[in-house]
Amino acid sequence: MKAHLRPFAVALCLAGFTAVPALAATSGTGNIDNAQIEKLSSQTRLLLAEVSRLQKEVKYLKNHTNSTTATNSTYTRPKAAKVLASNQRTRSASTATNTTSTNTASTATKHLQTAPDEQTLPTAARLTGKDIFRLIAEQKEYLPFDLDVPGQAFVSTGPYVGVPIQFAGSDLVINSPSVNTDTQLLGIRKSIHRQLVAMGGQLFKEPYHSHLLLSGVVEGQANYTNTGGAPSTTNIDVTNVSLDAFFLGPSDWTLGFIEFSYDNSPPSGSVFSSTNQYTVANSRVYVNKAFITIGDLAESPLYGSFGQFYVPFGRYSSVMVSDLLTKVLTRTKARSILMGLQQQGENAFYGSAYIFRGDSHAASVDKVNNGGVNVGLKFKQANMSGDIGAGVIGNIADSGGMQNGTGFANFEQIVHRVPGYNLRGIFSFLQHYDIIAEYVGASTSFNPNDMSFKGSGAKPWAFDTEFAYSFYILDNKPSSIGIGYQQSHEALALGLPLARYSVVFNTSIWRNTLQSLELRHDRNYAASSTANGPIGAASTPGACTAAACTGTGKSDNAITAQFDYYF
Repeated sequence: MKAHLRPFAVALCLAGFTAVPALAATSGTGNIDNAQIEKLSSQTRLLLAEVSRLQKEVKYLKNHTNSTTATNSTYTRPKAAKVLASNQRTRSASTATNTTSTNTASTATKHLQTAPDEQTLPTAARLTGKDIFRLIAEQKEYLPFDLDVPGQAFVSTGPYVGVPIQFAGSDLVINSPSVNTDTQLLGIRKSIHRQLVAMGGQLFKEPYHSHLLLSGVVEGQANYTNTGGAPSTTNIDVTNVSLDAFFLGPSDWTLGFIEFSYDNSPPSGSVFSSTNQYTVANSRVYVNKAFITIGDLAESPLYGSFGQFYVPFGRYSSVMVSDLLTKVLTRTKARSILMGLQQQGENAFYGSAYIFRGDSHAASVDKVNNGGVNVGLKFKQANMSGDIGAGVIGNIADSGGMQNGTGFANFEQIVHRVPGYNLRGIFSFLQHYDIIAEYVGASTSFNPNDMSFKGSGAKPWAFDTEFAYSFYILDNKPSSIGIGYQQSHEALALGLPLARYSVVFNTSIWRNTLQSLELRHDRNYAASSTANGPIGAASTPGACTAAACTGTGKSDNAITAQFDYYF
């Protein structure tokens, strides 16, 4: 390898000098103008830059090959041409074979060892400028590793989207809300580019390949629940499994995202749909989010997204383990088109507008009938930082809680739409204290035939308030303790409690993990309260029909231990 790579590198270096005599010869004729000279100079600089990058990669391959030879004396070094020939035949499979791995050097060695072609690379004396440009073009198209970042594969792993790499201070207490994922990804790509430049890498105006960043989370829970008026229950369950695929490039203006998730509820339409006793059957895998974003925050604050994602109505950040009442009431996932603005800097404005076709509708024909606007301001001062915002949406009947809780999924036509609005704020003081507050609610009442409370049309709302203190245990393990109070109004049809009191302890004993213990006390609606979902909705277990929902007037208590592993 050393004997053949050295002439290759020397030949690439010599190619840069071929432009000098050519330029001198033509300059003497007086037939080349300044524009042509500048064009030749630009091509020469580009060639020298490519040569420099190839030299770095050659040095990397030589060092790795030497170390591999030391551990395996029977290995026969293939000629450099085998790399190009093998990569040409494995072009379509290079992404599939280079699976998630941070040890990309071993992946490159595998391709070197399996190359079957026995052709030899032309010597430095026979390499022409055309040959060099051809080799550079093939390198860009076929090599399974990135020469911009030596040792980095096109497919690699990264931290779970929305979870900080370093858990520290207030970063630990803000859980990922799964809203505004597109702006998170735009920020991640901008940070990657900034770090690449800081390490001496190069960013080309015309990128020639894509990267795939894989990440995910596995979450387990053990809980004890005491429901008022019923025997207590215990359970151990896998409550969340997600695999995220983040596509970067090839253009700096495009990115894509797919999230595969796991559902631990009984699969609909299967032989187990009538029971949840066969736990392992409750493992449906589905596409939770899939969208494309067009934008480059390094060049412009404007961006656009289209696909399936949670629309930016509400934020739902929390230090708690259990789902927020606000989240159940109004968080909405849709197949939507969104346009947004995200200013850069510590004090910045952001906003977005979106449209989609909701599942519920007032007209007899489905059409694009829902949408909303979201605005906010993030700021940072000496000892304080925060994020405040507000939003509106055309119809809260399309939220996940409405679709799953009241029977709208089977009875989508409603008398009229019910708009909703949101107010929120997150504040951090002195790097240790955090306050979260959020309100969501309907701007008008539902028709009693769609959702009622005590015989009248329901006008549900909910709010969440939390306070958290962050500190360290065991010398350097970031931790936090939080308390929270939540309340709902006229939301009995959704199965929500009237009030909720919570206490939680979070810590991160191992890197990229999160351990939590939550104590929760729910106070339910009074026994005199009644509610219903849509009149005529399918009569399924748990559905509220014909004023069949009644409050218990009792309280529920739960203890939940949770372990999250992010990768």
